[in-house]
Amino acid sequence: MKGLIKQLQEQEGFSESERMIATYLLAHFRNLPGMSTRQLARETFTSSAAIVRFSQKLGFGGYTEFRVKFLADMMRYTDRPHGEELAMTDKDSVHSILDKVTSIELDSIKETRGMLEPGDFVRALAIINKSDHIDFYAMDNNLDIANMAATGFIMANKCSTVHPAMTMQYLQATGAPKDHVAFFISRTGENRMLLDIAHLLKLRGNPIIALTASSNSSLANMAEVVFPVATVKSMEELGPRVFLTGAKYVMDILFAVLMTRVDFHSAQQKEQWLSKHFYY
Repeated sequence: MKGLIKQLQEQEGFSESERMIATYLLAHFRNLPGMSTRQLARETFTSSAAIVRFSQKLGFGGYTEFRVKFLADMMRYTDRPHGEELAMTDKDSVHSILDKVTSIELDSIKETRGMLEPGDFVRALAIINKSDHIDFYAMDNNLDIANMAATGFIMANKCSTVHPAMTMQYLQATGAPKDHVAFFISRTGENRMLLDIAHLLKLRGNPIIALTASSNSSLANMAEVVFPVATVKSMEELGPRVFLTGAKYVMDILFAVLMTRVDFHSAQQKEQWLSKHFYY
């Protein structure tokens, strides 16, 4: 699949008005952060509706989602003005793979940072502080992120549960007290089993926090707080593993925020006990 910048450059299948929008965006992207659809429409001699349709044609839910992705991609593109290809092939040396993987993971963190809002962490913290327990819901590799996050939450005096089996996650949801927070980790936000669990928890009144690459997904629409994470679809560019990099980054921030709110003396005693009795 072509990258967003390449699609805007090639303008394949674009109408005349879409070409005008694409050309303006590439030439004046630095003006975009504070630009509304109405302002962009005025600059491109189109309409607000045309801007929204253009965003949707490129696979986004609307202009805001497109703008976030476009600006993040432009930041990466300007760092590599010659369009350095990061997909790995059998022609790559170990040295070039080393550089490419480093670039991919750094880009993932930078792009995720550009998508995050400090207010979301404040709202998530308020929900977690009102709760006695965090229940994680995830599958496959995302369970690794859930386990890492659960360890951090315990250090911050918040009990957490991570069940690797989906059957146990279903059972957990059916009996979860209302003071339990449901924390979902899903790259697509459209996993059928996780959505079934989220619907059940929503009916029961449990608050939901979601970490996903799709802010307009079905899962995100059910959550009180959504943490967006960068991802790519190409397996040659590490595909879902890019999501894991961004997800770990978000969890590290949340852990740091939580640790600043706990009793310092208690946290220090816990760390000293672990250092003395448990080598990790």
